[in-house]
Amino acid sequence: MKKHSLLGRVNLTAGRISNCTLPAGTEQAFLWDSDIKQLAVRVTAGKSGKKKAYIFQSRFNGKSLRITIGAIEAWSIDRAREEARRLQTLIDQGRDPRLVTAAAIASAEEVRAKEIAASRRRVLLVSEAWGAYIAYQKDKMQQAHIERGKRWGARHLADHENLAQAGGEKKKRGSGLTRPGVLYPVLQLRMAEISSDVLKDWQRQEAETRANNARQGFEMFRAFWRWCGTRLEFKEIVDADAVEGKELRDRVPSRKSKKFDVLQKSHVKAWFSAVRGLSNPVASAYLQALVLTGARREEIAEMTWDDIDFKWGSFWIKDKVDEEGRMVPLTPYMRDVLLNLKRINETPPPSHRILHGKRIENDIKNWKPSPWVFFSKSAKSGRIAEPRSAHNRALTIAGIPHVSIHGLRRTFKSLAEWVEIPAGVVSQITGHKPSATEEKHYITRPLELLAIWHCRYEAWILEQAGVEFEHVQTGPKLVDIA
Repeated sequence: MKKHSLLGRVNLTAGRISNCTLPAGTEQAFLWDSDIKQLAVRVTAGKSGKKKAYIFQSRFNGKSLRITIGAIEAWSIDRAREEARRLQTLIDQGRDPRLVTAAAIASAEEVRAKEIAASRRRVLLVSEAWGAYIAYQKDKMQQAHIERGKRWGARHLADHENLAQAGGEKKKRGSGLTRPGVLYPVLQLRMAEISSDVLKDWQRQEAETRANNARQGFEMFRAFWRWCGTRLEFKEIVDADAVEGKELRDRVPSRKSKKFDVLQKSHVKAWFSAVRGLSNPVASAYLQALVLTGARREEIAEMTWDDIDFKWGSFWIKDKVDEEGRMVPLTPYMRDVLLNLKRINETPPPSHRILHGKRIENDIKNWKPSPWVFFSKSAKSGRIAEPRSAHNRALTIAGIPHVSIHGLRRTFKSLAEWVEIPAGVVSQITGHKPSATEEKHYITRPLELLAIWHCRYEAWILEQAGVEFEHVQTGPKLVDIA
């Protein structure tokens, strides 16, 4: 079979184009135009019959060049001749028509992409981009090679989810329904609607009833909005300057000073008395541990019994800053408190319980102690999750102004000065980054040295709390001073 056949060169007309046929045994045939030498009608065999199309053929840089102009049904003869002249003009100018066409297509696609982006800008909700942002951060959290300071922790993620929640669910504590998070209203807007003025109104409304949440929500939203500005799918949509204006930042509530968010020396006795009197021994031990170790709330909450070495007087803390964690002295009083908690944890429940007047058998066979030091039967995780209610109850009993859970960590650092503990020792125990070059690179204090200062601090705290702690042969004993 012949690949192609020449049908001659004629003045192309509609009749001649219609009458030209593909010779038998030929894959394609060409009927050339006598007016425009580079123009022809190509006839090929297709499944649905003969196909005819205008083609342009010339030479560029010494090589043959053929371009399909289009089907005869879509192009008139005059338009086909005009296109052939244009293509030959490009060649005469030293330009490759194929590259010119490709550039035109790319330009058209770019324009189309901008039109699509503009269309998305009109309809895309902030909540959709927020969902992508949270998914991105969750993925980073799973990548262990990324430094902990450069990826979110579980608590930080929970804060974002809480401030973005829709609300309307039954409260876990108390009656009524939960309120929408401070971020929820702005997440319901379209991306195109986010402007400095919109954010100013949002901050003004939220600051009236929950100023601290309003500030925290703005900081989260600003970080999210800046992230959107770095993403290909969002950067053409967002107004990057919407979160940067000074006038907007002036509307954001100021961060409240934390300098008074601590227990004072005069508070210690009343606070310890109230905390040690709590009906929940786990919450009592947990709150005391925060004051006596200066650890972060989640660091203590995540402790397991495997982390504690009762024999050598130490325990390991999963540090927020140092991925390897840190070893902290297990001081005598704290050791006694934890041993008491361990005894409670390892005591099996009774054979039965009374519920609504009915005797119910406990599943003793499948019972086992909790691996968590600060265990909780009601928490989904199996460990203490929300200690604030117990802490606030103790503050009320003691008549002490509000101190946050994190304020108990500040208390350790503040009260440590009463026993003149070196700043480097305090930082090493609490897991703060050293501030001086020497501390960072040259000084690593052994656990025994930390224990000397830590025990001194604990003894002073117990003295202020009115708790006498004695060591006897049978073990540590706690005695309240009348």
